[in-house]
Amino acid sequence: MACNFRNSNSSALCCTGNSACEKTCIEVKRVFDACLQQRSVSTTLTVDFGSETATSILSVNSSGESTISSLVVNPIAGTPNSRVSFTLTTPVTVTGTNSAGATITGTSSMSFDMDIVLRVPQDGVIAPQIDATVVVVGLQNTVTAGNTVTTNACVSIITKVVADVILVVPSYGYPVLPPCQEYTQDICSGVFNTPVFPR
Repeated sequence: MACNFRNSNSSALCCTGNSACEKTCIEVKRVFDACLQQRSVSTTLTVDFGSETATSILSVNSSGESTISSLVVNPIAGTPNSRVSFTLTTPVTVTGTNSAGATITGTSSMSFDMDIVLRVPQDGVIAPQIDATVVVVGLQNTVTAGNTVTTNACVSIITKVVADVILVVPSYGYPVLPPCQEYTQDICSGVFNTPVFPR
């Protein structure tokens, strides 16, 4: 049976078959709105390889959490949406080789200016936050002067409006976990797992 709500006291009754389930409060990060932006960026990075210098570049990839700065949220009159502008900075890991052919790793960062429209709730005591995830994949990478890397980066940016909330959800209690199956190389296991009698 599906979950039913009683209008009289606003309590929820949820059941499946003859087994009643309970209401459970869970603390989660709720996403109120989100969008995906993908762009191709040609850029030059100054990479910190420490004491090493690179002669060739193997890969350029995003790494770690991105940071948001200069955030401005302006509600758009007559709509539930807001203009959201900010600068997004993401760390980048660059892998290359030195003159001896050994693999070396360096760090840098990339910044992106964002100006997008999202639904940002204005009511409530707890204010929502803007969160962003960035994935960078660099292609056609070249290096000059040992640490100046030019890349054509394929960038995917997911921006979310989130808030920590408490939700009430129907719950069937705790799961019954099956026992772990032991890995074995016993030569007889294939035989022992075969049915004794034909099916």
